[in-house]
Amino acid sequence: MSMKSRMIIPFIVCLAMAMGTAGVAWGGASPEGSYAFLFSSGPYHQLERMDETATALYTAAYTNNRQAAFAELQKIHKLLGNEMLRSYGNEDGWSAMENDAAAIERALTSGVKHSLWLEHTVRLRIGADALINGKGALWHQYKVLLNHDVNAIKLAWKRQAGDPVAAARATMQGLREHAARIETAAMFAGDSIRMKELMERIAYAGRLLDEKQSTVAKTEVDQSLEAIRMAVNGVFLEDKQTSAVPAVAVPGSGQPLKWTLMLGTLISAVLTWTGWRKYKARPYGVKKL
Repeated sequence: MSMKSRMIIPFIVCLAMAMGTAGVAWGGASPEGSYAFLFSSGPYHQLERMDETATALYTAAYTNNRQAAFAELQKIHKLLGNEMLRSYGNEDGWSAMENDAAAIERALTSGVKHSLWLEHTVRLRIGADALINGKGALWHQYKVLLNHDVNAIKLAWKRQAGDPVAAARATMQGLREHAARIETAAMFAGDSIRMKELMERIAYAGRLLDEKQSTVAKTEVDQSLEAIRMAVNGVFLEDKQTSAVPAVAVPGSGQPLKWTLMLGTLISAVLTWTGWRKYKARPYGVKKL
């Protein structure tokens, strides 16, 4: 290798490393700093596309724009088949998204009312948001809503006038729908077991309300509603209290890629400086007499 090459090659590497360090430090909206700056077609870029497409699908469903909904659904299907994208989250969450996408396709094909498949688009929207936004995802806001639903069921169940059973059943339906909306998101966050427990407790309370009431049954209903509240709080436990991990792990202050690039920049700069000094001393590789 010539003396010029020993100086020029480290210099080029130093520039590339410096640009990469700047990109990670200051560029991009990714929670991983700026991985998109270096890998614009990587999995995080695909996650952004999934989030945007799921949002567009929900908007089309909400406005009953079936043609737009079908177009966005085709994009969803393509993204669901992306193996690189599925490296995020877990298989339970992706399977749930596939089921919702299939249900929407059946509804669009058969021409049923959009109100019957709108909830599936909501699940897709919240699930995709959970993948990309971590602790700031929309589904975390449902903790307050679900607890409010439980309180409403208790009030309806204990009312003196009218039919308390019918009132409790009607309110239970709202709780069931709200819990189903966040099921995929909870799976992506690693809370599959707790979410399954919540859905089973809701189903059990619903069966109790469908049975003929007695003194024992009333006590069981009260206990089942309290169990639902505990299950709701369990789903939304902080990461330090549970084994759940975020679908997209946000790196800590260490940022391995950032430090790797910084170290590479330093090493290549030293090599460039050393090569330059040797080149000045022996520009042609031969000492002057």
